Amino acid sequence: MVNIGDQGPDARKSSRLDKIALWCHFDTMAKTIKIDDELMEVIGREAEMMSRSLAGQVRHWVRIGMSIEKSRFFDQARIVEALSGKLSPDALTAGEQEAYIDGLFGAARAGTSAQRNLFAKRKAEGLGVGLRDGEISKESGPAG
Repeated sequence: MVNIGDQGPDARKSSRLDKIALWCHFDTMAKTIKIDDELMEVIGREAEMMSRSLAGQVRHWVRIGMSIEKSRFFDQARIVEALSGKLSPDALTAGEQEAYIDGLFGAARAGTSAQRNLFAKRKAEGLGVGLRDGEISKESGPAG
């Protein structure tokens, strides 16, 4: 686990390959969030390049994202409509389409609750839950 407020050299490194948890300090309350290793590497590179802490880089991007979502050129509600199939992605602006694609891939990675329940049931019954190296695997999640 990495404390996002730490400034030491190890603050930007992850000891796990799949997910890491960060402590983010908002006022006096600490919250735990999970950030995948790939994004953590991007945050670390950008933070170093811009002479920011990890927490500072995350805060900076959050502020930018909030500003974009409030912009008259970017409508989060339209993206939600497109993700729910009520609006064609072709009707979105280029920036909205980029956010739509990110949302689409995020939803695909997460899967649905029905899919998670199915795989949990199959795993509990000792059945395969997916393919790994071309073989049916009884383990879910990425190969480790």
